[in-house]
Amino acid sequence: MSATKSEKDLHLPLSRVKTIMKSSPDVDAVGPEPLYLVTKVTEMFVTDLAKRAHKNTKGNMLEYKHIAEVVQEDDTLDFLREIVPRKITVREYKELMARKAARGDRSDESSEESSEAESSDGSSSGVEIIE
Repeated sequence: MSATKSEKDLHLPLSRVKTIMKSSPDVDAVGPEPLYLVTKVTEMFVTDLAKRAHKNTKGNMLEYKHIAEVVQEDDTLDFLREIVPRKITVREYKELMARKAARGDRSDESSEESSEAESSDGSSSGVEIIE
């Protein structure tokens, strides 16, 4: 496989993917074939995620909230839940904390803010608080 052909059918920059791969302490060197495959698979994953999220839109505009919803609802994407949390407003967060306090659920609020919170349907999912 020639380098020019492989780079032409990719959208992500190989140099950036190589830098990310080499940032792992377990990786000493990255050959051209694994680099190409990881880059191509990453592009396919992002494309699939975007297509799945686009199904939830009511128009042609894909927004962060659509991607976050797919991540939060699909158990196979649980590795992304802290990276792509649902966004909630400060008001929703305060209401959530009031409901938890009313139930007597007194978990550590600082860890609650940084990791997970309960969604309106009672299930636990990652959130990012917005104003």
